[in-house]
Order: sequence, then structure tokens, then C-alpha cells
Amino acid sequence: MPTPRLLQRLSPYIGDTAYSRRPSILPVPMAVSAGVERQDDPRRYAWDGMHRSWDTKCPSGQAHAILQVTLAGEGVYSDARGERTVGTGLGFIALVPSPHRYWLPAGRTWIFSWFAVAHPQVVERLRLLVARHGAVFACEPGSPVSARHAEVVDGLFRDAFVDDFALEAALWDTLHELDRQADRTQRPPASKQDLLERVRAIVMEDLAHDLGTAGIATRLGWHRVHFANRFRATTGFTPAAYVASLRLDEARRLLRGSQMPLDDIARATGLGSASRLCRMFRRHFGGTPGQFR
Repeated sequence: MPTPRLLQRLSPYIGDTAYSRRPSILPVPMAVSAGVERQDDPRRYAWDGMHRSWDTKCPSGQAHAILQVTLAGEGVYSDARGERTVGTGLGFIALVPSPHRYWLPAGRTWIFSWFAVAHPQVVERLRLLVARHGAVFACEPGSPVSARHAEVVDGLFRDAFVDDFALEAALWDTLHELDRQADRTQRPPASKQDLLERVRAIVMEDLAHDLGTAGIATRLGWHRVHFANRFRATTGFTPAAYVASLRLDEARRLLRGSQMPLDDIARATGLGSASRLCRMFRRHFGGTPGQFR
């Protein structure tokens, strides 16, 4: 399944690498780099997690983790759990150093984005995630994991993080979505959570545009009235209220991690205008966006 929107967003960076500001102002060591690559020569693209040569993915030569997501094509990842083809909609976590390999098979093309992080607590949590659930993870288009990964990569290239604390928050957001996804896979959610997650994935895939209740119902393959009634009966609130909460949560995240003007945040989150954003933000969170920022 292709990811045209994500590929379009990140394609301007193909062949380039971005780095976090140095030295880090955090109370713990942290360095982050990111890149977007297109590989089509298997002789030039093969990595061994125990024998890495000079590598822009290795921040300051420290033990670190690489999160790589396929945008198009496919590659192969291998570790003690076996060999996996990593195509579109999948990604992997490479802990360095650790016994793993990944490479481009002959006759294939692999387009992917990645970020590498050296942050002791983040790397340790990723190590636990790999030990429990494996290194390869789902990263479907429009999913929260895909969105958070792209936020880190795109944000580094645009220098969009106001400081290292905002960048660290984006890293933890990505980790939390990976943990949440792994937990849902291991322990399938009840009908309420399942419905919420399905609607959330649809809305977050293109948050700037308002599908409305009818549009979401169509994407689910249901009639609008059936969807509205089932959603209210299952969750206890209306689809409109839930979608509004998703938009406001995303607006709060952008306020925390960027210097975007309120009008731009309102448009990006489908809230239309700064005045509407302020009105709904105060009603939902008890304060104005300016006070929160």
C-alpha cells in the first residue's frame, strides 16, 4: 500500500541528513539525527549492528537506536527472531550495537525515512519494546506511529523544535505510540476502544480537512445514521465531540512543540480559524492557547 501523502511530505529531504542542536541543554545526554533515503544498489546498502563503520546515524558514537520507516519499496531486516521483509506500512527499531542486519535485496528499490536517537532513557525503553514485541513494527499510513515518526524527521529538517525539550517530547510521543500499538496487538481492545481507534486513524490521516460524520461513516462502510447511533451507544458521546477532542489535542501538541502562528495551527488541525481555536481551547482545557504556550 503506497504512502503518497507521507512520501510527498518527506521527499524534499531525500539524500539529506539533519541533526539536532548541539550541545544538548537537557540534563541527560541527547543527540538526534534524521534522514530520508532512496537506495537501489544492494552493494552499497547493507548494515551490521555489531560492525558498523563510520555512520551519520551514530550520534557522537554513542549507543543509540534507529527507527526506520519504509515509504515505498522494501528491504529486509534480520535478527534472532528471524528475517522479515520490511515493505510499505512497516518499520523497524535497530539498537546499536546489537546482533541484527538490514539490507536492500537485489533488484529492489527502498525509499525510507529514519531518525537515530542517543538518549539513555529513550534507548532503554526502545530496548524493552524490542525484547517484548520484536524490532519490526506496523506503521500504516495515517496511523499515530507514522505521524509521530514523520513529525520528528520533518521537524529536524525544518528546525521546528523550539528547544531540546520540545524535541525530547516528540521522541517520547513516538515511543508512547509504539507502546500503545504493541499493547493493542498483544491485548486486542474492547469494542469501544476498537471503534475509537478506527475513527481516530481516519481523522488523523488528514486532520486539516473535515470529513464530517457522513464522511467518516463512508470510510467505515456504514450509513451515517447507523454510525452516529452506534458510536453514541458504544462510547457514550457523539462522533463530533470525539473528533473535536482529537483536533484540540493535536493543537495542544503543536502549541507545545512549535512556534506556529495560531491561524496556521487552526488550519492544520481542521479548526478553521484562530478565534475558533481559542474559543474551543478555553472551553476544553480551561485556558487560552496563549496561556498554555
